Amino acid sequence: MSGDDEVMRIAVINSDGKDAPVLAAPDGIDVRLQELRVRAFARTPYDHLLVELAHVDAAETALADGCDALLIDTFGDYAIERIRTVSTVPVVGAGEAGIAEAADGGRRFSIVTVWPESMGWLYRERLANCAGGVACSGVHHVGAEEELDRVGTAAGVKARMIRGEGATVDAIVAACHRAVAQDSSDAVLLGCTCMSPIAAAVQSRCSFPVIDASEAGLRSAYHVVRSGRSATRPLGTQRAGTIPSIIDAWLATGEVPNPDECDVCVFTAPATKSNEEKGPHALR
Repeated sequence: MSGDDEVMRIAVINSDGKDAPVLAAPDGIDVRLQELRVRAFARTPYDHLLVELAHVDAAETALADGCDALLIDTFGDYAIERIRTVSTVPVVGAGEAGIAEAADGGRRFSIVTVWPESMGWLYRERLANCAGGVACSGVHHVGAEEELDRVGTAAGVKARMIRGEGATVDAIVAACHRAVAQDSSDAVLLGCTCMSPIAAAVQSRCSFPVIDASEAGLRSAYHVVRSGRSATRPLGTQRAGTIPSIIDAWLATGEVPNPDECDVCVFTAPATKSNEEKGPHALR
């Protein structure tokens, strides 16, 4: 769509609950955060399915409201190929964009993530399915398995990064230096968009590039709308609107897990327009 005064609109699926986009929008581009009606932490492949359903639901709402591009602001690029089957506008994934930027020019890179080794399946999937993934020399996990039990608490790693706690930043910086030394890589890609709050601090202590996937995703989305690139839609679904209806039905039962204080892993049901009020979920 072309908006008023030719303003191009990017909808950012707010996967990790940011207060605002991490990069200012260029002139002529409007960026808005699209909240999820259901939030879950993709701790396992089973949980990953719930997360993907929530992201398709949010994407269909954003598309029905009107936008010129969609950005999935999570390293996991949740449901990106599913969303592309219902989208007539370009869909960018932060993980996909981060990997492409890290591998630019044939550069070798390492991934450093705050999540433990048990979540390695997520990184293997993205590296296998994104252009540039073969240039990754290694994935380095800073967090111990116990970190998963602290998700959603004030002691959790996301909360510690938001507070800029020195010990947490020190551990990530040390991991970045180890990764480059061990892998003989040229750059580090931070392995979670929740690491954005400490990305600048980490970069200031590293002589090699440190790439924030959230920023890379926005840069890619800005380029997409400026260049007028068309959507990548190899196959369109005939069932658009089905997943939002499933989410509606689930939320209507009231049987959702008890919420906690973490906006990454909490399940929520904010007020939302009904399907009839929204109109069809097919895209503009």
